[in-house]
Amino acid sequence: MERKNKKKKSKFWIIPVVILLIILGIGGYFLKDSLTSKPTKTTQSSSAGDQPKKTSKKDGYVEAPAVKPATGSWDLVSDIGTPEWVKVPSKQNKEKFTDLSNNGVTIYRINNGQVLKTATNLTDQRMRMADVVAKYPNTLIMNASAFNMSTGQVAGFQINNGKLFQDWSQSTTLQYAFVINKDGTCKIYDSKTPASTIIQNGGAQSYDFGAALIRDGQVLPSDGSVNWEIHAFIANDKANNLYVILSDTNAGYENIMKSVASLNLENMLLLDSGGSSQLSLNGKTIVPSQDDRAVPDYIVIK
Repeated sequence: MERKNKKKKSKFWIIPVVILLIILGIGGYFLKDSLTSKPTKTTQSSSAGDQPKKTSKKDGYVEAPAVKPATGSWDLVSDIGTPEWVKVPSKQNKEKFTDLSNNGVTIYRINNGQVLKTATNLTDQRMRMADVVAKYPNTLIMNASAFNMSTGQVAGFQINNGKLFQDWSQSTTLQYAFVINKDGTCKIYDSKTPASTIIQNGGAQSYDFGAALIRDGQVLPSDGSVNWEIHAFIANDKANNLYVILSDTNAGYENIMKSVASLNLENMLLLDSGGSSQLSLNGKTIVPSQDDRAVPDYIVIK
C-alpha cells in the first residue's frame, strides 16, 4: 500500500512540469519572432548615406551631396555666329572704368558698360591678349572661362548670343556659371538649373569655371579652390555695376574677400586662373599672363 501511494505522488508532479515546458516554448517562439522581425520603413529611411560628411579641408565644412546636372533641355548649336555686345545698365552714373585695387587685389568697376564674349564655338579659338587688343581697341579685356590645354576647347556651360553651344558637364560636383542676360541683368546659375530655364529667362552670355564666392548677395562657404595662386573673378553689385577682379600670388581667400567687402557685391564667380589670368585696359597691360598664354574665351568691355 505504501509503495502504491508513492507512485501516485510521483505521477502528480509530471503534469505541472509539462505545462511549464509548454509555456516556455510558446514564449520562446514569440520572443524569437520579435527579435528577427524586419525594421519598419521609418527605420530604413534613416541611412548613413543621407548624412553629411566632413571633408579633409582645413575649414572642415560640410561636403555637398552629389548633384546630377540638368542637361539636354535645349538644342546645341555648333557656332553662334558673330558675337554681339550686351549693354549692362547700372542704377548709378559713374566713371566708365574705376580702379578700386587694394591689398594686392586688382579691382576694376565698370559702370554702364557693353560686354562681348569672344568664345563662339568649341574649336580651338585661342588668342593672345595682344591679338584681342588689336581686334577690340579702347576696351577692358580679361580672360574668362577655362579650357582644355591640349585641345584649346573652352570648358563649362557656354552660352553666347543667347544660344547654347555647350551644356553642363556630366560631373556630379555642383557647377556654376555667371550669366549676363539680354536686358543686362546678371545672375549666377548652378548645374541643377537646365539650359532651357536660363535661356528662357533671357540668358545671353555665360562665363564658367569655378566656385561661386557670392551669390544673390550671400557669401558662400569657401570650397578651398581659392588659394595662393593668381585668381580671376567676375562680379556685379547691387546697382548692377560689373567688376573684374584679379588677385596676386599668395593673396589668399581671406584677403580677397576682405578687399571686396565694401563693394556690396551681389554675385562673384571664380574664372580661369593661374597662368591664364590677365587684364588690359585701353591697350595697356594691367596684369600680364605669366607665360603670355593664349586663351579661347575673353570678356571684352567698352
